[in-house]
Amino acid sequence: MTGCPASLRRRGFGLFFLPLRCFLSFMVLLGTLAYKLNVPQVLLPFSRESGREPFLLEAQRGCYTWHSTHHDAVTVEPLYENGTLCSQKAVLIAESTQPIRLSSIILAREIVTDYELRCDVKIDVIKRIEIVSRARELYVGDSPLELMVRALDAEGNTFSSLAGMMFEWSIAQDNKSAREELSSKIRILKYSEAEYSPPVYITKMEKEEKQGDMILVSGIRTGTAVVKVQIHEPFYKKVAAALIRLLVLEYIFLIPSHDIYLLVGAYIKYQVAKMVQGRMTEVKFPLEHYTLELQDHRVAFNGSHPKKVALLDDKTAMVTALQLGQTNLVFVHKNVHMRSVSGLPNCTIYVVEPGFLGFTVQPGNRWSLEVGQLYVITVEVFDRSSTKVYISDNLRITHDFPKEYFEEQLTTVNGSYHIVKALKDGAVVINASLTSIIYQNKDIQPIKFLIKHQQEVKIYFPIILTPKFLAFPHHPMGMLYHYKVQVEGGSGNFTWTSSNETVVMVTTKGVVTAGQVRGNSTVLAQDVQNPFRYGEIKIHVLKLNKMELLPFRADVEIGQIIEIPIAMYHVNKETKEAMAFTDCSHLSLDLNMDKQGVFALLKGGIQRPGPMHCSSIYMAAKSLGHTLVTVSVNECEEYLESSATFAAYEPLKALNPVEVALVTWHSVKEMVFEGGPHPWILEPSRFFFELSVEKTEKIGIAQAWLPSKRKQNQYIYRVQCLDLGEQVLTFQIGNHPGVLNPSPAVEVLQIRFICAHPASMSVTPVYKVPAGAQPCPLPQHKKQLIPVSSLRDTVLELAVFDQHRRKFDNFSSLMLEWKSSSETLAHFEDYKSVEMVAKDDGSGQTRLHGHQILKVHQIKGTVLIGVHFVGYSEKKSPKEISNLSISTTVELLLVDDVTIVPENATIYNHPTVKEIFTLVEGSGYFLVNSSEQDVVTIIYMEAESSVELVPLHPGFLALEVYDLCLAFLGPATAHLRVSDIQELELDLIDKVEIGKTVLVTVRVLGSSKRPFQNKYFRNMELKLQLASAIVTLTLMEEQDKYSENYILRAITVGQTTLVAIARDKMGRKYTSAPQCSPFRLLPEKMTLIPTNTIVMSEGGPSPNPSFIFSSVIRLWLLLIGGASYREEVGTAVVHGTIQTVNEDTGKVIVFSQDEVQIEVVQLRAVRILAAATRLITATKMPVYVMGVTSTQTPFSFSNANPGLTFHWSMSKRDVLDLVPRHSEVFLQLPVEHNFAMVVHTKAAGRTSIKVTVHCMNSSSGQFEGNLLELSDEVQILVFEKLQLFYPECQPEQILMPINSQLKLHTNREGAAFVSSRVLKCFPNSSVIEEDGEGLLKAGSIAGTAVLEVTSIEPFGVNQTTITGVQVAPVTYLRVSSQPKLYTAQGRILSAFPLGMSLTFTVQFYNSIGEKFYTQNTQLYLALNRDDLLLIGPGNKNYTYMAQAVNRGLTLVRIWDQEHPGMADYIPVAVEHAIEPDTKLTFVGDVICFSTHLVSQHGEPGMWMISADNILQTDIITGVGVARSPGTAMIFHDVPGVVKTYREVVVNASSRLMFNYDLNTYLTNTLNSTVFKLFVTTGRNGVNLKGSCTPNQALAITKVLLPATLMLCHVQFSNTLLDIPASKVFHVYSDFSMEKDHCEDSGILKRFSGSYQILLLTFFAVLSSTAFIFLAYNAFLNKIQTVPVVYVPTLGTPQYTHLIHSTFPSLLLGSLNTSSPPPFMSLQPPPAQSRLQHWLWSIRN
Repeated sequence: MTGCPASLRRRGFGLFFLPLRCFLSFMVLLGTLAYKLNVPQVLLPFSRESGREPFLLEAQRGCYTWHSTHHDAVTVEPLYENGTLCSQKAVLIAESTQPIRLSSIILAREIVTDYELRCDVKIDVIKRIEIVSRARELYVGDSPLELMVRALDAEGNTFSSLAGMMFEWSIAQDNKSAREELSSKIRILKYSEAEYSPPVYITKMEKEEKQGDMILVSGIRTGTAVVKVQIHEPFYKKVAAALIRLLVLEYIFLIPSHDIYLLVGAYIKYQVAKMVQGRMTEVKFPLEHYTLELQDHRVAFNGSHPKKVALLDDKTAMVTALQLGQTNLVFVHKNVHMRSVSGLPNCTIYVVEPGFLGFTVQPGNRWSLEVGQLYVITVEVFDRSSTKVYISDNLRITHDFPKEYFEEQLTTVNGSYHIVKALKDGAVVINASLTSIIYQNKDIQPIKFLIKHQQEVKIYFPIILTPKFLAFPHHPMGMLYHYKVQVEGGSGNFTWTSSNETVVMVTTKGVVTAGQVRGNSTVLAQDVQNPFRYGEIKIHVLKLNKMELLPFRADVEIGQIIEIPIAMYHVNKETKEAMAFTDCSHLSLDLNMDKQGVFALLKGGIQRPGPMHCSSIYMAAKSLGHTLVTVSVNECEEYLESSATFAAYEPLKALNPVEVALVTWHSVKEMVFEGGPHPWILEPSRFFFELSVEKTEKIGIAQAWLPSKRKQNQYIYRVQCLDLGEQVLTFQIGNHPGVLNPSPAVEVLQIRFICAHPASMSVTPVYKVPAGAQPCPLPQHKKQLIPVSSLRDTVLELAVFDQHRRKFDNFSSLMLEWKSSSETLAHFEDYKSVEMVAKDDGSGQTRLHGHQILKVHQIKGTVLIGVHFVGYSEKKSPKEISNLSISTTVELLLVDDVTIVPENATIYNHPTVKEIFTLVEGSGYFLVNSSEQDVVTIIYMEAESSVELVPLHPGFLALEVYDLCLAFLGPATAHLRVSDIQELELDLIDKVEIGKTVLVTVRVLGSSKRPFQNKYFRNMELKLQLASAIVTLTLMEEQDKYSENYILRAITVGQTTLVAIARDKMGRKYTSAPQCSPFRLLPEKMTLIPTNTIVMSEGGPSPNPSFIFSSVIRLWLLLIGGASYREEVGTAVVHGTIQTVNEDTGKVIVFSQDEVQIEVVQLRAVRILAAATRLITATKMPVYVMGVTSTQTPFSFSNANPGLTFHWSMSKRDVLDLVPRHSEVFLQLPVEHNFAMVVHTKAAGRTSIKVTVHCMNSSSGQFEGNLLELSDEVQILVFEKLQLFYPECQPEQILMPINSQLKLHTNREGAAFVSSRVLKCFPNSSVIEEDGEGLLKAGSIAGTAVLEVTSIEPFGVNQTTITGVQVAPVTYLRVSSQPKLYTAQGRILSAFPLGMSLTFTVQFYNSIGEKFYTQNTQLYLALNRDDLLLIGPGNKNYTYMAQAVNRGLTLVRIWDQEHPGMADYIPVAVEHAIEPDTKLTFVGDVICFSTHLVSQHGEPGMWMISADNILQTDIITGVGVARSPGTAMIFHDVPGVVKTYREVVVNASSRLMFNYDLNTYLTNTLNSTVFKLFVTTGRNGVNLKGSCTPNQALAITKVLLPATLMLCHVQFSNTLLDIPASKVFHVYSDFSMEKDHCEDSGILKRFSGSYQILLLTFFAVLSSTAFIFLAYNAFLNKIQTVPVVYVPTLGTPQYTHLIHSTFPSLLLGSLNTSSPPPFMSLQPPPAQSRLQHWLWSIRN
């Protein structure tokens, strides 16, 4: 190959370019030659036997129909292949039944072109047959010979096929052979017995034990044989049989078979071999069929023996030369008949005299040899004619090969054949001589004339080419690779050749050039002196299909350069063997790192091959970390990449100590080392670090493990001094070599460790200096007073030094004693102990200091502190300690903490203001700081110990003062506020009597309504201004701190205005006049249809007691259409004003006003607004109805009265579903509210959505032209989303809108190191950006990107996932609602329950319905009215929380202000979900509440009541009893789903109503039925509301007991009776579920002093009238209507009636009254008129 596949295609196209004329001629010729049959004529034999094989006729191309012109003679049957109707083949069947010559024409017509082909077919009788063979000779043991029958007609024409005809084959008698040899020479074979593949019909016939027109014969033994064949069919019995004579021979050879030259006396032994079944086999003498003879002896002119030149031994076939001359050695067949056979082997033997000797060497036949090789050196004898003589074993040749140069490994007896090995290089001469001939009788005959020969030989070292092979990547369009092949050995003069110069070229200097053409070549460096001595190198130019990085050293110190070796390979697809390329440095490499900034590629990209790699890249370590480096190459449409991990580490350094560590005897120094190589991330187990010492007996080392305190790359050791002295410690860190890092970095660092005695000490207080502040400026180590706090204990710090004034790192082994000069002022609790604290004193090295707490008693004064060295804490101290006397003292001054005066202040923002803050107490050394830098200018006046502030800008700040020389508990703080003038405030009584005075107070307020001090008023130019002179102002002398007080005196009657005026530093004027925000009506413009309703809201000031605030908070605009109001269609302006009334003058003043434009239109048409018409499956999209213009929104027509109805339909229901809004929460809106729907796509297809809008009242004029309906239709195409073949492994894609952000999170956060990067963007890199920490930022253009997220696990495994990111604009948004509502089975909800909390979620989609993962849209919300739904932003992005507070319909619009067309409208209908209607509820009513709401599992909720004293409720069943007037809220709560309520207003009962069953009567008969009086309250005559369940009925009778509201008393109307009615009757109350009211039943009868109580039964015992008093506890102290019941005697049965009488003087008692109230002025009628009075009462 010479290039990439693309280039090959371009070259191939150019090869077949032809001129147009030639091309047309070629096509015509091609079409003519394309259609033809395999034979133009066919001759078939006549036969009457069945089983004939038909003849196959075949066309080359096309599809044909076949036809025979003579069906009686020949029939043709087409063949169809592969189940098609196209036929290119047909079979011919001879049908002739008469032995005469017949013919037919076979026509084949091509069905497309109608091109016709013709074949002439003849049928005739066979006249004679012949046997056809490719040879007439057979060899014994050789392959069989195939014989075939050829048949001819009377004219000598050969028949086309004899397939299927039966023949009889046999071996005939040969007249020239004996009879017993008839079948001994050959035999007839079946094809199944030999490895031949005959035609199918022959195989079939052999299985049936038949013989066809083909057979096989094989030779058995030498001789001749005759094979005979004749036709088996009886019809052809007269046709003569065919014969063929075959000769059977043997493959026999004479060895040697060429002519031989012998010296006199020499001999040669011949061998005879024959070929049997393909193998050479030696034949032993004597021979079975042959004999050897020497014939034709021709003696030379001087021969001694006149007859024979040589002598032949028949038994051994050895020929011995007797004299000069020649003779022939021939084979003679023992069979006389076979002697005439030619082809038997023979040769000529020449007997000659020796002429000279010669040398040959093999291999190469050049006398330039190679050290270490084996060579065959042959001494050859030639006659005088330079003919080589056969050297027999009885010749003797002597030789001389120097042993220094040659090692003889084999030498023949006659000395002519030598195998030697060349030992060393150099030039040498070898010799040989022919000395004698040894005869068979052992006589030695010397050569008359001694023949000698010598040969110069040069021996060289072997030719070795370095390297052993070269491999280059195929690089067709790039630079050629040049490589100088190194040569060792040989003569130094070479000929360079390439076996394939197209692939590889080589110069005379051995420089190889290759790379542009793919292939293999062998480059030879042949020695010019001997071309057979050469060195070779295989060179391959192969396709690059594998690469890998071979990091020799994978970690490096920051700032160093590291080499990345790159190996590239060609992998054999069959053997899977990889071949490494020698040089690939010309390939363009791309380098990528998963972490940027760790390494940087060197400029120039140094690429060079090496011994183990073909290219390399150099990088410089820039920062700490590790990175995965990916090197990729894209060559010839082949993309390869390989990755390896490289690490950069910080330089190893000693943190503590830096260079030297100094400790006292038996003290410990904690040494900290930082940096150095990290554990290799791929093989962390090979990491090591160690600290070694010179003298282990003087130092003790222990590693400290403090994982919670130290950094990951810090290494801590505790080193203890065991003996005084100094030595060097060595720290070593690195990784052991491994496969992935064969040569890791190892760093070494050394530290001096000194152990010595102390020499001096110093004590200073510890100052906790704030960050960034300077230290205490008191001079250190000087004898002067040092201030410390008298309020808090002070920490004193002790430092110890050696004799060279070096500070000790640790002196914890010392014993010290602390003393105070005044225990009253300060003391030590433990004067012998000291706390060792690590501290960096500025040198970068951490040392331990001794801390001791000085306890103070909050008394100021001076104290002297002393520290004395006592000794070492260890028992066996050094002897030199007795000479050490060390101590130190320090004098301390005890003072209080600093404070700022004042601590809080509000400063007026004016450049002339200067505020002074005084610093009290403290050490006198302070640092002044401010929390804000640009608010004030701070000037610290150290001499006066004060701070001066000059304001710059308004703001807040904290003034912080740090005491640098006292214990730090925090700064002293003063909170300051710099403010401009915000408001002027006047405080006075606005009505003053003449001659009287009132106090006027003026204050200036800054930010947060805080007053300024009056000292700033002069900077503000504050003054009061009067509009008239009816009053006077006098400034008071006594003033408070924050105001100015004036005395206002009234002079005359009138009205005036008092205004306070001030100016700020910019000259702006401020007055005390009130201000308010402008009044606005929203929206400014609206479009409505007749009878539609909308609410407009406005701003403006809040009502003030000083004004009459007349403002419409909600403006209801009802545009009523119809016949009489048709003229209202048009444009109107609605004005809103805010008015105030002057109390003095009564004049109305317009305070603020605004207007709104309203356009009233009739709908001319409607349209369906669908944001997209091509959607993917399984997505959702809102659709809603709009008018013809963008201003005719659902706000314009969806809230009309009478309203519009919306009816939706679609053409194909299997493509998508069209569901109403809120269907996701199982809400079913009525058709009046279905102006908006949601499309749910299901399957691919196209469908149409249609909406029809009906006008419920044609007279309303809502539609133009008095139409009753409008409609629109839109087409929606739904298609399948692109997916991979296997749906279970679908890749995820992140969809983001333009200019948005998305923070990625993975499940490996915190457990592994997670990084991400953008691999590729389309169309450019501005589509999306990634900050490396998972934050995706979409750009301003749409496109796609590939995101790679990698998790580097701590256990050495890297996980990588790749996902797509698509950036697209937002096309539409959809609002969904939550939570889901569940109802009882068979029940539906058409509106949200009153009081329910709703959540609206906004989701965003692109143009095909894919949902976005994130969003950056600024949404806006609008309602058509704000009195039904409270709505606001939710706790999550793009969510809204709503509360249903009133019944009715609210339209919600959510839209993007930048794209107003991207909006969604949803109807929110709110209704009661609790039944029944509670209007006209009175005390005593029983209400069975019910609702259809249940939980997700069908369980009911809980009932609650706000006021149980008004409406007593059973919270389990939901039944209640109205017990007192008032308002109560009944709640129903389904936990986690919904909570709804209904208001119940209980009215007071104005009267009681009684009735009873007329079919019952009052009697004292035994076992009589119950007598019941039915009592109802209220106006409607029914006390039970709602449909009660059995559980509710049980709760009424067992729990609520509504009958307890009734107090029932019985009393005789006849006051003359001495027996109380309570002794005769028993009366009590009950509640009847059947009659829906209370019933009063009196049951008690007294017999003979005993009582029997029969429930619900009334018995009468006296012939008198009984009065039953019923009292209702809700109407205590009120007059009621009381019925009078007349009870007749037993002898005269009468019917009881309900008598209505009014007793004005009857008063009701309370619920607790034990006796009935007395009758007042109640006189019974006379006895004779009782009956008439009773009758009157009934009529009345």
